[in-house]
Amino acid sequence: MLHTARTPLLCGLAASLLLLGGCKQPPMELTPKLVVVEKVGTATVPLYGNYVGVTRASLDVEVRARIDGFVEDKTFVEGSAVETGELLYQIDNKPYVAVVNRLKAKLESQQAALEKAQRDVKRLQPLYEQDAASQLDFDNALSILAQAKSNRAASQAELEEAELELSYTDIKAPINGLVSRSEVDIGALVGSKGQSLLTRVKQVDPIYVSFNMSALDYLNARRRMTSSSAKIEAETEGKAVEGFVQITLPDNSQYRYWGDVSFTDPSVNPETGTFEVRAVLPNPDRELLPGQYTNVRIKLSEIDNAIVIPQKATRVDQGGVYVMVVLDDNSVERRFIVIEHQGKEGVVVKSGLRAGELVIVEGMHRVSHGQLAQPLTAEEYKAREDAKEKADALEQQKIEQQQEQEQE
Repeated sequence: MLHTARTPLLCGLAASLLLLGGCKQPPMELTPKLVVVEKVGTATVPLYGNYVGVTRASLDVEVRARIDGFVEDKTFVEGSAVETGELLYQIDNKPYVAVVNRLKAKLESQQAALEKAQRDVKRLQPLYEQDAASQLDFDNALSILAQAKSNRAASQAELEEAELELSYTDIKAPINGLVSRSEVDIGALVGSKGQSLLTRVKQVDPIYVSFNMSALDYLNARRRMTSSSAKIEAETEGKAVEGFVQITLPDNSQYRYWGDVSFTDPSVNPETGTFEVRAVLPNPDRELLPGQYTNVRIKLSEIDNAIVIPQKATRVDQGGVYVMVVLDDNSVERRFIVIEHQGKEGVVVKSGLRAGELVIVEGMHRVSHGQLAQPLTAEEYKAREDAKEKADALEQQKIEQQQEQEQE
């Protein structure tokens, strides 16, 4: 009886095992994730130095009174543009005109005495040669002539000096530029007995921009000069750093003119460890004024055949900086890299990548190390997204049309 009862149970268990074995599910297929990739390329990457600079007038001339006198007139508008030779101040010239007139009269008297002495010598010389005049008379005539010439020359020099002082009563602009505020008012006593500095004229076209570079920048600049002729030329021109600079305007936009380095200070400031560099820039529209702070960028060097990738292709964790690389079999590899430089051109990779490899720039969150990915270029990904949006829009339109038909 016991054997008979067990037989159906064992048969049922065997049938169940056979049924389970026959219903085994196939392995799940993994769908590759869509990612946007860029091919790693090489380029020549310039290395720039960024500094804070200040603009300065290329010429800053003090306008001072050279003679004593009272200011009669001021003929310029403060802050305006003036040209060389343009009248700025008029000093009372009456005392100087009187001196000039007196010396002119004196010069005329000396001229008359000179002419008389010349006539005397001319008259006595033939008489002396014929022994009709004594040696003493002729010598006296020559002496008087020489003294007359000397007196006339002295009077001429005094007149020229007086005329020069008279010209100083018209104070004119020494250069083209912008005139500063007036330091004196009309009626003020100026000169050695009063206010000497009257105003300033600043040349702002071209304009200077000065900034400080580190001693290391100087060392690297000298090392880049591989030839002796380049070093000699730099020392002759007074600049150990060569190149063009670009600056920003107060609204942080780029100034449209580039500047050329014209001077480098031959000594390093021991307090800051920096040395001054000066560049000259065109400023025809006077967009720049002296005393403005600006950002200065200058090319220091460049990296040839650099491995460059976009900044968005990098990620950072405790282990360092890494990228996600799509291999030939479409598997994803998480790879750490060593960065040499970062700039507007992208990230320069010192080690960890080779040219021609594919790095993920979008969709990195969809994959992890070892997974499969379907790499697309940005154009391919955009085309697929556009097609999907179009299909979704058509489907939505179809649904709306069906709903309108049902309502009718």
